[in-house]
Amino acid sequence: MRSTDFSLAPPQGRAGAMVVVERRFETAMDARRARSARRDLAAHFADSPGFLWQKSYRRPPRTLGIASYFSTRDKLDHALVTAPSHVEPWLRLGGAHPTGRVLEAEPSGYTNGIWRAEDGRMGHIERFTPTSVEAAREAEPPRVDAASTERPTGRGPKKPRQAKREPRPVSDAHAMFVGATKYTGPTALIALARIYYPMITHMVTMRGYVWFTTYYEFPFTLGTLAFFERRDDLLAFARMPGHRHLMQWITKDTTNGTAGYIRLHVAPESVTRLAAAPDATGPGS
Repeated sequence: MRSTDFSLAPPQGRAGAMVVVERRFETAMDARRARSARRDLAAHFADSPGFLWQKSYRRPPRTLGIASYFSTRDKLDHALVTAPSHVEPWLRLGGAHPTGRVLEAEPSGYTNGIWRAEDGRMGHIERFTPTSVEAAREAEPPRVDAASTERPTGRGPKKPRQAKREPRPVSDAHAMFVGATKYTGPTALIALARIYYPMITHMVTMRGYVWFTTYYEFPFTLGTLAFFERRDDLLAFARMPGHRHLMQWITKDTTNGTAGYIRLHVAPESVTRLAAAPDATGPGS
């Protein structure tokens, strides 16, 4: 259900802002040597006021990164400008292909089940989130129950291959979603694979797709971070039949899942790239 109260959601869902920074290295040896600097930056973020959660990652070719979530944009900015000098290269454009992006959470998102502060129920939303065109025209978005939710055909739970195209830097992303579902057990996770993997196979070929990763929390929580070039590209994925089928499969009752949330983060118009400031003035605007 749509909500602005994420007080019962996991830390990622309560975040008001996030930053993702990554560096691409020329050689595998350079990347291995940089892991300690990444650990130092991750530790700095984790010790900063307002820190909620983060995920370190790697992706081809030879790219290391960190996605960190904070309670507010002010707290995030403070963490950036107080980063120690020996990890400053991670926060500066130039050199070994470092890129980054600051994104802020939209006030409204989705919470369900035991993570829903209002009433703890699982349920659907009536209409899709408006695209920029619909918002500009003050037009109502389509009803969710009018969209096709036929189960997509696929080849079973085989993990999809990434699209064969040049990986895009995370700085290309002006929108992302972070979300998770608390499943009921192994049976639900096995059934999930037959829905999830065909959906992801489609997502990585969509216009505006940049990158995605997943995370796991004990015992049966699975989450996704997905980055898109534009907010409307992200919303196009949300409206595709495979995604709607998954959401309805999760929320039809408590057989498959007992809780879930989705938050959208977007780049403020005043922020186009993350850049360190040697004079400690914060990200460039």
